[in-house]
Amino acid sequence: MKKLSFLLTSLLLILALAGCGTAGEQNGDSDSAKEPEEETNAKDEGTAEKEKQADENDQSVEQKNPAQSENGDPLENANVVEEEQYTIQVLDGYELTKEEPGKEVLFLKENDAVFMRIEAVSKNDAAFDDLVKNTEETMAAIGQYKPYDLSDALKAHPEISNSAAYISKLDNEQVIGIVYEKNNLLVRLTIYDQSDYNSTNDFIRMGLSIKGK
Repeated sequence: MKKLSFLLTSLLLILALAGCGTAGEQNGDSDSAKEPEEETNAKDEGTAEKEKQADENDQSVEQKNPAQSENGDPLENANVVEEEQYTIQVLDGYELTKEEPGKEVLFLKENDAVFMRIEAVSKNDAAFDDLVKNTEETMAAIGQYKPYDLSDALKAHPEISNSAAYISKLDNEQVIGIVYEKNNLLVRLTIYDQSDYNSTNDFIRMGLSIKGK
């Protein structure tokens, strides 16, 4: 009887120890499960922080490099060049040079046969109507010509009080003569363009950016 009692006591003790071991293993498994979960949460937080920093960097770049204006005006990135009587904004890919006193040439670097001649004089030294008449005579000497519509380009320049423009086309080339009055200046632009380059709009935008000193 004593032996049976001893065996039962021993069996109960073994079962109790086994139960403790199982609970310990379950607790260990629970702790092990928590560690990967904590690592995953840490990784998610790290990824979110990196994405936030990337967004802030993108915003910073956008602030340093402002977008072009809604009308797509490329003069946002132009270089201001000074001449004797005026300043002009010159786009990349073009260069301004002196042709003779009172005349400058703005040409396409890729092909200097595509260019714009600039003549700027004080309103005290010339009359708008006379300059327009002379321009029409020049266009007639080139060939048939007709009025050229500048209305869209002039919307950005309310300070231009008078203007006239003409175009003459010859095969794949075209010549445009423009005269305008801005503040104390009279300006004449003569554009020589080719269909392979289509630089007319660039020339007009640069030409209308002229400001008297």
